[in-house]
Amino acid sequence: MSRIRTVAVVALVCCLLTGGTALVAANDTVSGDPDIEAFAPETAFVPGEESTLQVSLNNRGDVSEEGFDDLESEVVTAHETTARVLAGDETDRDVPFDVRTGEQTVGDVPRGVTGPIDFTVVPDEDAEPGVYQVPIRLEYRNVYNAEDDDGATLRDERVETETVVVDVEITDRAQFAVTAVDGAVQAGDTGVVDVTMRNVQNETAREASVAATPVDPDLTFTTEAGTAETYVDDWTPGENRTFTYRFDAAADATPRASTLEFDVDYRDAERADAAARTVRTGVTPLSRQAFDVTGLNSSLEVGKDGSFAVEVRNDGPRPVENAVVAFDNEAPAPQGVGQDTVQADENVVPRETRVTVGDLAVGETATATFDTGIRSDANPGNRTLNLAVRYRGLDDDVVVSDAFDAVVDVRPEQETFAVSPAEPSADGDDGGNETADGNATADAAPVTGVAPGETARYDVVVRNTGTEPVSDVQAKLFVDEPISSDDDEAFVTSLDPGEETTLSFEVSADDGTTQKTYSAAVDFRYDDADGDEQLSDTYRLPVDVVTDDDGSVLRSPVGMVALLSALALGAAAVWKRGRVSRTLSRLRERARDR
Repeated sequence: MSRIRTVAVVALVCCLLTGGTALVAANDTVSGDPDIEAFAPETAFVPGEESTLQVSLNNRGDVSEEGFDDLESEVVTAHETTARVLAGDETDRDVPFDVRTGEQTVGDVPRGVTGPIDFTVVPDEDAEPGVYQVPIRLEYRNVYNAEDDDGATLRDERVETETVVVDVEITDRAQFAVTAVDGAVQAGDTGVVDVTMRNVQNETAREASVAATPVDPDLTFTTEAGTAETYVDDWTPGENRTFTYRFDAAADATPRASTLEFDVDYRDAERADAAARTVRTGVTPLSRQAFDVTGLNSSLEVGKDGSFAVEVRNDGPRPVENAVVAFDNEAPAPQGVGQDTVQADENVVPRETRVTVGDLAVGETATATFDTGIRSDANPGNRTLNLAVRYRGLDDDVVVSDAFDAVVDVRPEQETFAVSPAEPSADGDDGGNETADGNATADAAPVTGVAPGETARYDVVVRNTGTEPVSDVQAKLFVDEPISSDDDEAFVTSLDPGEETTLSFEVSADDGTTQKTYSAAVDFRYDDADGDEQLSDTYRLPVDVVTDDDGSVLRSPVGMVALLSALALGAAAVWKRGRVSRTLSRLRERARDR
């Protein structure tokens, strides 16, 4: 029994050793090749639209001589694989693609699916709808035979090149193109732009919706929405649709084409959702409207109302309508100042703040004149005044330009009149005076003095020292006790610059008034060259109180009457004395004759 058991054990061991040797001999060498197919999960492409062709590789592997698993994996793997889409002269197939991506490195491709591998392609604009087979050239290292040699792997390999194909469909789904852009928008203004688009393919876009998006921040919708969507409904092939958009252009927008994108979503013939490729166009804002404002002349004077003129030139880029030059003595504050306006010159008081200059073509000029007052405590010299131009924009809304600096001159305060007492002529007679209404008289020489208790004429010479004529000049004389006046007003119709006239008043001195010079004053209410009523400064004048020794009796009506009476009495006495003397002489002659 022991011998039988021993023999059986020995026999089993021999069998095992023999079988193991045979198994090792069967697994140490493996042969095979990769077996690769290609496919593209997204195959619908649109003519003229850049798209991504995603190619995946499915390696089934082909083992012709089986062996160890690691050796089998090695022989069915495509090592160090590269892939390239063939088009044009590289293939005899009809491939309507412009391939933008060159050879792609894929790496090892084992059994199973590898990918996707992305290629950028642009189907030809005139590609006919249909299914096309696109060849993909694969190049890899093929270990077609692998052998295990005492733990080391011996390989037989070669470089393989093969071509696989993928099916790609060119569709005729709706696509769109911009055919016209009309209208304009200007920096710092609102404008309306019409964009016309056409369905350039042979499929009707159903329930279409167009989304417009400005890409450049210089150009925004007036609604401040990032995107404006318009529902179109059915959009047939070849049909044009025009979309109107209202834009705001930034004040500092540069005149360059700002990108505007259009995306069209719709339902195709099978009522499936579809999206057309993005369409882009450009909208170029006009540069900001420019003006030039220059100060021309000024009659401004400290303490008085005057005017200044400015010349406004439209520097373009377009003509403007209903232009108004605005002067509020305030300028728009720069951004970030934190207030709405900046006071320009508190000593300048506008009397007129708007002057319409009308339509201005590019390069055309116009003059605007403003009435303005200057405060009495202002300093003379050049002053910078802020003006702006208001006009109608592209969308017929009111647009106000930036503020402009206009430099104008302010003269020192000047007296409108020069006033002085009339001086008697050297011979005591000035040959006649001119009255307030311009008529000459043959009165005595001008008088500036009065005797105590008497009334005398008081003559004042007035000259227009200004640069403009004045009219309706009303003069008023003011005196204080012991001087008085019952005739203290005079009137002059007009005085041109440099012209003078003599005004006459009456003054009286109380009895017992001390002989000396007293003070009088005169002022004038008049109309300036613009017809505005003005009140002059007050002018001081002397009034002399004189005695009869100074001949003042001759300057008084009462004195003149007394003098004439005395002369009459004297003459009568002389005459009477002559008659008595002649009578006595005749009597004496008669007595002698007797």
